[in-house]
Amino acid sequence: MIHFAEAFNQLIRERRLDRAVLMDTLTQGFASAVRRKHGPNAEVKIEDDGHGSIELFLVKHVVDTVEDDSVQISVEQAQDYAEGAEAGDVIEINVPFEDFGRNAIQITKQILMQKIREFERDRVFEEYQNRAGEIVSGSVQQIDRTGILVNLGNAEAFMPKKDQIRRERYQQGSSIRAVVMKVDKEAKGPMITLSRTSPEFLKALFIQEVPEIYEGMIEIKSIAREAGGRSKIAVYSRDDRVDAVGACVGMKGSRVQAVVNELSGERIDIVPWNEDIPTFISRALSPAKITQVRPDLETHSVLVVVDEDQLSLAIGKEGQNVRLASRLAGWQIELVSNRELEQRQRFQEHLLMPIEEMVGVSEKMAERLREAGINTVQKLMRTPQEKLIEIPGFGERTVEKLMETAQGTVKELEAALEDLIKKENEDREQAKKSAKPLFDESMLEAESEEPKKEEKVKITEAMLFRDPAEVEAETAAEGESDAVAGAATEEVPAEEATPSTETADETEDATAGEEVAEEKDKDAN
Repeated sequence: MIHFAEAFNQLIRERRLDRAVLMDTLTQGFASAVRRKHGPNAEVKIEDDGHGSIELFLVKHVVDTVEDDSVQISVEQAQDYAEGAEAGDVIEINVPFEDFGRNAIQITKQILMQKIREFERDRVFEEYQNRAGEIVSGSVQQIDRTGILVNLGNAEAFMPKKDQIRRERYQQGSSIRAVVMKVDKEAKGPMITLSRTSPEFLKALFIQEVPEIYEGMIEIKSIAREAGGRSKIAVYSRDDRVDAVGACVGMKGSRVQAVVNELSGERIDIVPWNEDIPTFISRALSPAKITQVRPDLETHSVLVVVDEDQLSLAIGKEGQNVRLASRLAGWQIELVSNRELEQRQRFQEHLLMPIEEMVGVSEKMAERLREAGINTVQKLMRTPQEKLIEIPGFGERTVEKLMETAQGTVKELEAALEDLIKKENEDREQAKKSAKPLFDESMLEAESEEPKKEEKVKITEAMLFRDPAEVEAETAAEGESDAVAGAATEEVPAEEATPSTETADETEDATAGEEVAEEKDKDAN
């Protein structure tokens, strides 16, 4: 008998193992050890008292003639273990554990640990197989160049390098949140794969933060994400009373800000979804203002026209805005400005090639094509092959050859179109650089100079209490000096220096009047 109750019960408690499964594993391990010593066909029986003590028995069949001593025993030998044993009986022979040795015990231990690992993987798989798309929390257990090993408490998970946000740095033991991407039972290492860069992580965060999404009132239609930089999410409200964008933003932006904080400051654009493609793409390219949207259902692409000053805004930094909008809508987007569109239309009119000028088209073929309404090579390219085959004299091989030639011709014409546009743009830029300014900018600089401020005279006590006679004398002296300076600097004209006749007569009349007044005063006295 061997006692390992404490270790046995600890395994069951810590690993949450099933007691019956563990006992079955022990039986397999000890059976393997017994067969190594007593033969490959030996039968083993283990008895458990329920308290962690077990006994090991070798099961043998009593026979008259022994053919396989690993499972059979003669009647004489059986008498040593069980008195009265007869042929046909089955006896159990107690096997002491001391007979196995260290190697046998080690083999049994390996089998037991292997079975425990298999049991744990089955348990983890059952628990997480239906949790893909859910957010889990754990702690960083190990970091290497391939990724991060995350301890989820009852399981281990792995987050590859490509699923980590580039600007984030992790430390061993720090907490981490991520979304479950897949659970692979056949994986050699941890079967749970996590991600923080997946659009599913962004979706799960909004489900947590926005009750209306969790309850199904608001639906997330699509997500386009460049982790750590910028994301766009299209939302749709199934209830006319609920504003989808407003609900996702939250009061004073609280809901979307919680998501942004979790994603280390990643910018998030919330776009209202619309089944009308031009309307939806216009919103997806926000904040740029769109002039017009021209969808092409055959190629599943759209031509978006914007004003010249909105082009860079629509493209975004390194093309990020238009790239995310294209992925969000699921359409290929081509952005052009109004000026560029006018250029293309103008040059395309000049580059239209008549159908008779295309290589391989005879006069008779050109006439039949013109009768079918196909006058140019460009129109030929846009015509379905089924319609071309309906033209008299055009078989499948002829049509295929024509379409192949037309495709090469149109490519050459498009290349020529791009060259013309490029040359015109270069000429425009060169003209801007060589253009002379309308006025001299230095004049603005001269006018902008502030006039010098006059220095204020500081009034002192001595100046306030001076003798008035002194002040009058100084004022008279300053007046004389100013007069002398003015005479020296300014040349008085001759006509101004000689008084006019009228002025001299007025002076003589005034003098005569004063003399008469004096004589009257004397007579009165």
